Amino acid sequence: MSRPLRIEYQGAWYHVMNRGGGYRDIFKEAKHQKMFLDLLREITEMFGVEIHAYCLMGNHYHLLVHTPKGNLGRAMRHLGGVYTQRFNSLEKTDGQLFRGRYKAILVEDSSYLLCVSRYIHLNPVNAEVVDSLEKYSWSSYGAFIGNDIVPKWLVVKKILGMIGSQNVKFQYKSFVVQGLDEKTAQFYGKKKQRSIFGSDSFIAEIGKNKIVPERETPESKDQLLNLSVDDVVTKVASIVNVDSHILLNSIKGRVEANNNRNMTIYICRRHFGFSLSEISKTFSMGHYSSVSSVVTRFASLLEKDKKMRCQVNNVINIMMTKAKT
Repeated sequence: MSRPLRIEYQGAWYHVMNRGGGYRDIFKEAKHQKMFLDLLREITEMFGVEIHAYCLMGNHYHLLVHTPKGNLGRAMRHLGGVYTQRFNSLEKTDGQLFRGRYKAILVEDSSYLLCVSRYIHLNPVNAEVVDSLEKYSWSSYGAFIGNDIVPKWLVVKKILGMIGSQNVKFQYKSFVVQGLDEKTAQFYGKKKQRSIFGSDSFIAEIGKNKIVPERETPESKDQLLNLSVDDVVTKVASIVNVDSHILLNSIKGRVEANNNRNMTIYICRRHFGFSLSEISKTFSMGHYSSVSSVVTRFASLLEKDKKMRCQVNNVINIMMTKAKT
């Protein structure tokens, strides 16, 4: 049986969720939730997606995601793959963490978004984890009602703007504690949920104009997620035909060598999601902020230099091809 098509287009909204394989916990301790939240920040920076609500439960998560660039698949593959990699590293284990690919429900950009945010925030109470939403630490609800500081990567203005213009935090709290409306409850209560939550006209429009199949993640990409920073350096060095130590050290006046080094740092960060501290340690950069500076400068270079963009794409493609053999 073939998998259902993903629906991706610029400006799309999604309720995204996934759970641990065999209903196993994917968040065992606070350090795991914090690591996941840091990755949410990371995907907003790397892929330009927006997080408008979240809730992290023991064995699953819920996100309300907006994709101005229409790139949900890339962002979610990074989130799931890198979280699995870092979770396994912390827990000294290996193998798959999630049951499979994430589930994404396309949501109409209207009051449906407001209802989905309520559904997401009600999860801890509906699951009887807490008796009051304000007691639950691992959701965006506290940020919406003013109890918590809103992190820079979380967007609350869109949803709160649908409530009204005055006392919006109080009004949102009242809206959530009312519980689910009948239509939302029926939609999420079905054993086999539809992939679109919206009006009949919205569903008809999507069916007519905007269905775009998402490319499946190649097996080789999954294999590449198991690499270390040193492994990536070795592979890039082999592809560009230089010794690894040249990539690990900045050489004054050697533009090509330094470009290759910066490219490797960029690939480690943007394509594999290694932490700033991991990269700075491997490349002897002193402080992790230096990694961010290199990545930002190299990203700007790629926007202007078509030849360099081709080189980066070529390196990644060769790495994926070799991973198959």
